[in-house]
Amino acid sequence: MRLKSWLRHIDPGFFIVLAITWLAVWPFLSRPGLPQATDAELHIFRLHELSYLIRNGEIYPRWAPNFYHAYGYPIFNYYAPLSYYVGLVFELMPKLDAVDGVKAVFVLGLLTAAVGIYGYVRPHWGRLAGYVAAACFVYAPYMQYIDPHARGALAESFSFGMFALALWALDRLRQRVTAWRWVTAVFTTAGVILSHNLMALLLFAMLAAWAVWPWWDGWQDGKREEGAERREEREGKKEEGRGRREERGEKREGRWAVWGALALAVGVAAFFWLPVMLERNAVNLTTLLGAGDNYDFRTHFLSWGEMLTWTRRLDWGATEPAFRFNLGVAQWVLALLGVLFLVARRVRHAGHVLFFALAAALLLFMMLPVSQFVWEAFPFLPYFQFPWRLMGAAAAVLAVLAGAAAAVIEDWLLHRLPRWRGWGTAVLVALPIVLGLPLTQPFPWPDFGEVSTRRMTEIEHTGRWLGTTSTADYVPATVDMIPERNGNVVYGLYEGLPVDHINWAQVPEGTEIETEYVRPLLTRYTVHAPKAFKFRLFLFDFPGWQVRVDGERVETELGRPEGFIVVPLTAGEHEVEVKFGSTPARSLAVGVTFVALFLTLALAWRWRRSALTEGAPPSLQRPDWLVLGSVSLVTAVTIFILSPLGWLHYESTGLTAVAAQHAAFADFGRQIALIGYDTTAETAVSGDDVTVTLYWKAQADLDINYQVFVHLLAPDGFLVTQSDKLNPGDFPTRRWPLDKYVRDVHVLHLPADLPAGNYTVAVGLWVQTEGWRLPLLDAAGAQIGDNQALFTLQVK
Repeated sequence: MRLKSWLRHIDPGFFIVLAITWLAVWPFLSRPGLPQATDAELHIFRLHELSYLIRNGEIYPRWAPNFYHAYGYPIFNYYAPLSYYVGLVFELMPKLDAVDGVKAVFVLGLLTAAVGIYGYVRPHWGRLAGYVAAACFVYAPYMQYIDPHARGALAESFSFGMFALALWALDRLRQRVTAWRWVTAVFTTAGVILSHNLMALLLFAMLAAWAVWPWWDGWQDGKREEGAERREEREGKKEEGRGRREERGEKREGRWAVWGALALAVGVAAFFWLPVMLERNAVNLTTLLGAGDNYDFRTHFLSWGEMLTWTRRLDWGATEPAFRFNLGVAQWVLALLGVLFLVARRVRHAGHVLFFALAAALLLFMMLPVSQFVWEAFPFLPYFQFPWRLMGAAAAVLAVLAGAAAAVIEDWLLHRLPRWRGWGTAVLVALPIVLGLPLTQPFPWPDFGEVSTRRMTEIEHTGRWLGTTSTADYVPATVDMIPERNGNVVYGLYEGLPVDHINWAQVPEGTEIETEYVRPLLTRYTVHAPKAFKFRLFLFDFPGWQVRVDGERVETELGRPEGFIVVPLTAGEHEVEVKFGSTPARSLAVGVTFVALFLTLALAWRWRRSALTEGAPPSLQRPDWLVLGSVSLVTAVTIFILSPLGWLHYESTGLTAVAAQHAAFADFGRQIALIGYDTTAETAVSGDDVTVTLYWKAQADLDINYQVFVHLLAPDGFLVTQSDKLNPGDFPTRRWPLDKYVRDVHVLHLPADLPAGNYTVAVGLWVQTEGWRLPLLDAAGAQIGDNQALFTLQVK
């Protein structure tokens, strides 16, 4: 009976929202595996490592012992954990693995984003407006494709879904305080903090600003209501005055409850963020910042033209199909209408709309080059690395504005063209889906293959990444030099055996050592030593590693420059226990979390009798069915007609790159061909930046990693400026496939004092370690040079 009663109180509109998201999640549901060329690969192996630790008795591990050639490193102490633990729920199920777990988190991120934004918009602007907001949010290019597919950014993608749920939960709590609303508000907000390190700062700040925003309005409303109460009491209307006081008291309680939920959410998540803050100097974080490279925020600002442009079709003939960092035309047009309706005083809940309009303006400003001075003024902002990362948050606020605009349009249709009621919303919901159809066609990825510790260490051996990072971030600060791979250490990873961390080469003759592997992060050694020696372990030292000799805690030494643990031992028999445990910072953090949990549950108990009796939500009406029909039609046509016919993408073949502005052919040593190029300008002025995009294709299997150069040459051949890359397209040439081209973007910075004239843009390939260039060949195979002139740049 309770289940039936609960089901009757579910808004059936949520099922339409799930139908709206179907095309967004379809690539994950219809294809096996996940791509290997994005960050999704890293998240898969992190989840696999976490599962190994949990299955073997480690509760909330902070150290990953098998990464970094089995020397270990503290990735789980510093990286937001929620997406991995959600994925772990699926990974632990029979017949599922880490690939399935990561894929489930991607799908849940999109579903929760749609459900959360619908849940927030619906009570303010209506169910139909909620549909429009859900469609605009999920089909925003950054949400639908860039984050989950192009980047494979699992934690960041999931954080936007948690943000939408938290916004909805806090809004419900502000309207009326109940035990259930209180608990969901605290835990969804904590989920935002636990989802992604950087997005936690941004999204929590947005939630806090949203909580502050109505405070002033509420204070003003309170003053007006107090005046109304006094007038009613003077006129003898005591019941009306008492009702106003009770309503005002509920509003005040709701506002305080929202602030309490935000504060306790910070406390609940303290077990993660507090050690990150207090132990931030124990690891290397400087590699997260760049200067003139891919991790320099200055190289990732957007232009208005790119943000407002249309979504392009993807080229399946590229290793990484080109896409645009755009907001989505439907999204920004509807959001702009919402702002115009706000100015015209046509929208309901204008205070809410104004908040999201200002938030949108700020987020868009921060993605433009004009905001560089702000990024430079605040030391923490460069850690975001990419200003376009704000697009996910921008998609959320634009979706709310679009929902408010849709409500005005629907109201207009209701009063002016009642027969067309619902059709307008059906079109508005379908519009972002239709315009986003090209992004429902990410290029097919091959089967991911085996997920195992052995494969992980083999990838590390290739140098593609170490410890599931590519910039040595989160390596203990005491590691002065990353040590070489040691075959004796990683042997166990290949054979499915525990890792032997003993440095046997430094063990004195006659010493006997027996090893007992208790848990992945707890090992006991029984040592019989004829003389004193230093027991050296191939194990990075880090706060939390505790060594006991014969039951007594001992201070270890640091093996420089590798940063390994060294245990001084006297002659005789000893039991040496090496365990990864807690630190004062982590113990404090866990204590804060338990206190916050206690307060959360205690307050929930206090409000347990404040259950809100809600009537059954309205059943689906004609406008709802029209929305469902339009969404179902677009989904069916896409899946069964457009996708099989290949109309939503194109595929370059042979020595052509359809996406290139200019076709070209330059044969470099029968190894690599240049098959096209783009340029942002053929005329410029001194001080300008000119972007040149090259399209390369391997002509044979490559066993050398070539480097690329783009030179700007004066008429006399003098080198004016250049752009060099260690890997063309940031993709080592030894890994290039033969059936796809590589897109390679370069920026030439013209000197401020460059004289007017005609300059030549030339490109080529070389081997940096040996200092020779690949020869440029003609059709007969004869060398005609070592670089290819692309075009003449006229400087005025």
